[in-house]
Amino acid sequence: MRGITLLAVFCCIVLPAAEQPSAFKGGDASGLTESERAIRANQRSITSLEKRVFALEQKLERITTVNEGLTASLRSNAETLNSIKQSLARIEERMKVLNESDVKNLTELSALGKRQGALEKQVNSALSTQSKNQEKLAQSIANAITKERFDKAISQITEELDLSRSAFKSLGVDALAAKYDSSEPEALLAESIKMIETKNYDGAKSRLAYLVDKKYKPAEVAFRIGSIYYFQEDNERALGLFKDSAQQDDEAYYMPILLFYSGICHERQKGYADAKRFYETLIQLFPEDKIAESAKKRMAKLPASG
Repeated sequence: MRGITLLAVFCCIVLPAAEQPSAFKGGDASGLTESERAIRANQRSITSLEKRVFALEQKLERITTVNEGLTASLRSNAETLNSIKQSLARIEERMKVLNESDVKNLTELSALGKRQGALEKQVNSALSTQSKNQEKLAQSIANAITKERFDKAISQITEELDLSRSAFKSLGVDALAAKYDSSEPEALLAESIKMIETKNYDGAKSRLAYLVDKKYKPAEVAFRIGSIYYFQEDNERALGLFKDSAQQDDEAYYMPILLFYSGICHERQKGYADAKRFYETLIQLFPEDKIAESAKKRMAKLPASG
């Protein structure tokens, strides 16, 4: 558009002059008058100007294209910068949260450290109390039955086990032993416990005697044999086996029952002071056990002295 405007201006300026040939001058060697030569020169100038205008328009278009590209690039860069700023803002917010979390974690760790210290003190106290209780239990059992009575009971039990073995031989011990050898010791022990509950004492004794020979869980086997004597009211033998069991394992799960049975055995023998000692030990060491309530009731009915 700019080139067309310039061309029109030049035409208005140059052409009127070309249309007024001089009447005083003639033509030159080319046969052209001065006016004609001026018109041709003007035409050449116009053509040259048109070319320059066209070149300028093309250059302007290239500049416009480049400028548009730069504008688009700047817009893209602005969007990228805005995205980066948003990411930085999120990172700063996350860092703030993490810092707050670190402070909270440090507080919790400090609290946990204090709690751990308190728990360690409780554990140490509990271990100390347990050690003292075990000493009391061992002392109570030791005081409740003398060495002579214990040795006598063990001797009687050994003799009976020997007699049981002899009886097994006379009944065909090889077949019986073979039957037990095919069973797991744990299964035999479980069978003997059920037999004691159903008062099948002979069947329980034969299995327990086999386990004695195999040295399987000697503390519990001694307690189970003692339980048979307890139910048969053979108090001396029962007490001897209960003591033997407690000396081998004073932390056994059946210890509350062992103490309770021991107290009853002493009651039967009118050893009320010893019975009270066993009941008190049971109540002190196992206050949450159900059998402790039974021990309290029996102890309340004991004579004042005995």
